[in-house]
Amino acid sequence: MQGEWFETIFDERYPELFGPLEGNAEKEVEEILALLAVRSGSVVVDLGCGRGRHAIPLARKGCRVTGVDLSEKMLGIARTRAHMEGVSVEWVREDMRVFRRPGEFDLCLSLFTSFGYFRDEENQSVLDNVGASLKEGGTLLLDLRNAGKGLSRLENWDQTIEVPSGKLRMSMRFNRRTMRAMAEHVLIRQDGIRISSTFDVRVYSVDELETMLAHAGMRVKNIFGSLSEDPFTDESGRMVVVSVREQEASSRR
Repeated sequence: MQGEWFETIFDERYPELFGPLEGNAEKEVEEILALLAVRSGSVVVDLGCGRGRHAIPLARKGCRVTGVDLSEKMLGIARTRAHMEGVSVEWVREDMRVFRRPGEFDLCLSLFTSFGYFRDEENQSVLDNVGASLKEGGTLLLDLRNAGKGLSRLENWDQTIEVPSGKLRMSMRFNRRTMRAMAEHVLIRQDGIRISSTFDVRVYSVDELETMLAHAGMRVKNIFGSLSEDPFTDESGRMVVVSVREQEASSRR
């Protein structure tokens, strides 16, 4: 029996189907460190860490990093790379709806639209777990595709690009009833082999995210249009939400 899309998509197909869309992780880590003024020795969890693209350079910069992912295949790639580079990262195979370590982390990263996979109540559970796992004053960075502009305008789109292994066709469909964006990636390799993958994520407005984060004990501090602090507008490609874990009432007295 086939599982949910997020249980099957992160396999050997992933680098070819999604790798061409990934940014320069080393540069993105530098931007994150500057954006959040992350100090060496900070305890960081990369939630949905995948192949360790960000976790490994973060550890190289002196952070104490835990990488969490559901895919053993992706974690296997991450472990191999970390070992080859002599970098120490704790790799944990766990569902983000379950992973929780109360008061352990200074910073939680959710990058490359790794949030919104599940039903609303489950997505809330993810944020609740993050809120519980952050130290008071700790920070959550949510890096999401700003698909809201497409959803609000019902702008479905298709695009085909040339990639090293062939031609990659990407399509996106927006469902206003469910407030979800559904996408398909199809790669026609140069050897004629066709591989594809589909996924869908819940698209949240800023107001919805603020409410959900408040429920999890966090307060939105800033919203940017990129990791390099571009202003957030309706036309921004990304929505980067920076939230802070509120202090408990008893500790504010």
